[in-house]
Amino acid sequence: MAVQLDPVRGALRALRGWLLATTSAALSTAGHALAGGAVPDTALTVLLTVLVAAAAVSLANKRRGPVAILGTLGTAQVVTHLLLSALTVHRHEATPTDSLAMTAAHVVATLGTALVLGHAESAIFGLAAALGAVLPRRSPQPPVFAPQRAVTPARTGMANPLDVLLRRARARRGPPLTS
Repeated sequence: MAVQLDPVRGALRALRGWLLATTSAALSTAGHALAGGAVPDTALTVLLTVLVAAAAVSLANKRRGPVAILGTLGTAQVVTHLLLSALTVHRHEATPTDSLAMTAAHVVATLGTALVLGHAESAIFGLAAALGAVLPRRSPQPPVFAPQRAVTPARTGMANPLDVLLRRARARRGPPLTS
């Protein structure tokens, strides 16, 4: 029986959540800077990424489809961008045309990233299944070492030919049983 690697638990679950968080943070930070906002402080960006990762890891408890990934990524990106807008200063005011272009760019980037993350999700689940089929199974408990017992054959009524030969070569010594 092969090992079953489970992408919804442990390190693979954390990896899936962090992939979503880092791509969301990269998209919202880049979009914020390209739209005329100041480049956010690194500590602020890392803090927001950790917060998004915590939410993403908690949502990675089962395999998600492309719609769920798109919804999570889009929500994380909107929240992160709004927080960056509130916490940093813009260099200039954006016109409505610029806002529309920025929103369209964010939507296209989010759709593209959701597509990539959907394929990454499938790849992680496929890789886990393939590795689970190849890797040896781990024993759930360590083996118990008990003292070995000496095995003695049971005596039967029939004489063993080897016993007959040894009786002739090594006769009993002592007085006869009958007097």
